[in-house]
Amino acid sequence: MPIHQNPIQSPSNPKMSMKKTLEKCLKDLREAIQLSQNELARRSELSVSFISKLEAGEYKTLSIDKSKQLAKGLGLSFRDFLAETGLLEDNSTPNANQALSAALRQRRFSDTEINEIVGHVEFLASKREK
Repeated sequence: MPIHQNPIQSPSNPKMSMKKTLEKCLKDLREAIQLSQNELARRSELSVSFISKLEAGEYKTLSIDKSKQLAKGLGLSFRDFLAETGLLEDNSTPNANQALSAALRQRRFSDTEINEIVGHVEFLASKREK
């Protein structure tokens, strides 16, 4: 399931937004502080395999626990990590679809079931907005 992210502002031109994926953001953050995947894994108390797969785009969502661990490994607050990776909506609240998906995953719903549920929630929300 694709991650739902807001565009991230370009540092050179704050009005110009560019779509960045979770894996690209994470890699950019890691490289900006000159950490190897091994060092980030050690600091985050996560496996190198997990970091590698995340940066390769094999995972499209993150649990809150793993997000907190990555924030710690990168030396960021949890909120700053979410903001830097585009996982905050309007820079203040976690993306509702992502939070819902993560909660459903913890309850062992399949990706197909999660997509159906999120789709239904979006349909209901659109009806309320009319």
